[in-house]
Amino acid sequence: MKLFLTLKGQSQAKEILSSTVSSNRLAHAYILAGPDGSGRLTAALDMAKARICPEEEKGFCGRCRQCRLVNNLIHPDVRITIPRMKTTKDEDTIGLFKARAEDGITPLRIPGNTYISIDQMREMGHRLSRKSFEGYGYVEIIYDAHRLRREAANAILKILEEPPDGALLVLITSRVSGMLPTVRSRAHTVRFGRLTNPMVEELLMERTGVSAETASRLALQSDGCPGQALVLGREKLEDRSQAEDILSLIFNSFSGDMELAAEVEVLSRKLGREGILPLCSEVIALTHDLRRALTGSKPLTRESIPVVSGADDETYQRMEMLFQQCENRLRANASPSMAFSAAVVGSRNRRGH
Repeated sequence: MKLFLTLKGQSQAKEILSSTVSSNRLAHAYILAGPDGSGRLTAALDMAKARICPEEEKGFCGRCRQCRLVNNLIHPDVRITIPRMKTTKDEDTIGLFKARAEDGITPLRIPGNTYISIDQMREMGHRLSRKSFEGYGYVEIIYDAHRLRREAANAILKILEEPPDGALLVLITSRVSGMLPTVRSRAHTVRFGRLTNPMVEELLMERTGVSAETASRLALQSDGCPGQALVLGREKLEDRSQAEDILSLIFNSFSGDMELAAEVEVLSRKLGREGILPLCSEVIALTHDLRRALTGSKPLTRESIPVVSGADDETYQRMEMLFQQCENRLRANASPSMAFSAAVVGSRNRRGH
């Protein structure tokens, strides 16, 4: 079959990966680097099928038992390692993988300040030391590889230096600079970029059946990442209230700054870095629409916007700046609670509280 059909856009990445697969030159390790929701996991699973599918010599059929097991995220020789916390239960992870297999949309992320531990890498090394269950080799996919703790990164470095026969390692990351240079140097990096809004809109209408108008709104908020757009489409952006809740905390809460910071701290622990990042984007989009409303223009990212009294364009501009700073700080590995609290409490103080 034609390779990487389900990977939308990403012509450069598809060309590189299709060429290596069709010529039977898959290396032992790859880094798929790009923004969240850009198709990196989709590509990694197609690489896994290309490695283990017995029906196609230069690719994969997509129909055989091996391909179906990969699609359902239950192949015993194709394992995905995701960041966890010490308190994460196995059933939580299993439920997450099941949801992703069923809808193809659910992000493989556990809420909170998660990381990939040395124990997870030791387990992976133990798996790779044994004969594969199905006899077609192993594929190990490490999701959010920039969240490898240093000792875990050193452990995987040893595996990359002496890769087991028949093993393929795929490291997925949105922050390749956050990985050890020695790890980066031992894997081929393939870059994934953001798509144009029309491409995201087309994918949304194809996958979710939303109207062209709704697809346009969701594409604007997805920042060129179809995976994020699909999550927003599933959750019906116009019905979401999390950004409105933040807006209410800033403009309507009678709590003092200390109490507000405590509320934000609780929310930060619940969402974690990966949950706060999209929330910041949503708040920025909402404030942009509120600014448009001040001029009598129609909102771009939602059907209706909340009524906020006493706020002017300068207030919203400063909010946008603060939440953009929060995004930047989170991507630079700042404390999620400190960065988020600075944006929320700072937005309130900017308006004279």
